[in-house]
Amino acid sequence: MRSMKKRNSAYVVFVFLFLMACSNDSPHSETKKGISNIVLKKDYSRQVDSCKQLLENGIIVLRSGNDAISSMFAQLNKTDKTFSHCGIAFEENNKWFVYHAIGGEDNPDEKLRKEPFETFVGVSHNLGFGICKYALVDEKQKKLNAIVTDWYQKKIPFDMEFDLQSNDRLYCAEMVFKAFNQTFNTDSFFSITNHKGFKYVSTDNIFINKDAQLLCHLVY
Repeated sequence: MRSMKKRNSAYVVFVFLFLMACSNDSPHSETKKGISNIVLKKDYSRQVDSCKQLLENGIIVLRSGNDAISSMFAQLNKTDKTFSHCGIAFEENNKWFVYHAIGGEDNPDEKLRKEPFETFVGVSHNLGFGICKYALVDEKQKKLNAIVTDWYQKKIPFDMEFDLQSNDRLYCAEMVFKAFNQTFNTDSFFSITNHKGFKYVSTDNIFINKDAQLLCHLVY
């Protein structure tokens, strides 16, 4: 228990220190790109079901967590700070699941996680979510699925150091980034954020792209 708390504390301290460094940026370092097609909550369960109909294998699901850590992660986005976390959805036995890399108290063993779509976007721990699509033919969907399920079976742990150079650990946006890179045999499917020499992938790198389609954005 003590070691877990120590890891969680290190996790918080890393993000806090990194954000303190980011706060020295000039106002012109960000170009805000607002998200359109926002759906405001009336009957959120009905709206979630409606968004669920948009899912396809290999689609990216983004969410806005309602806790302090999620808020800090959202601040790492340079262009759009809407989303704090992301994963990849696949249908299995007529149910939709989201594979994602997460650490901290939400996932004590820090292994790559697989959650039902409804749990991943649940209103109890989120402010909202979005669904982002890239055009994937069946062959690419299958390859992407094979890569992600292989990592899941290998129980790849969360990357506390946010190190893009290592492949034995992954953080959320890094998992999406590297899965798509391997699927398309490239190293630049998404852009990378470079802050004062530190390179990382943030959630806005994942959905702000000329080839991306943000199919829905539900706000709770």
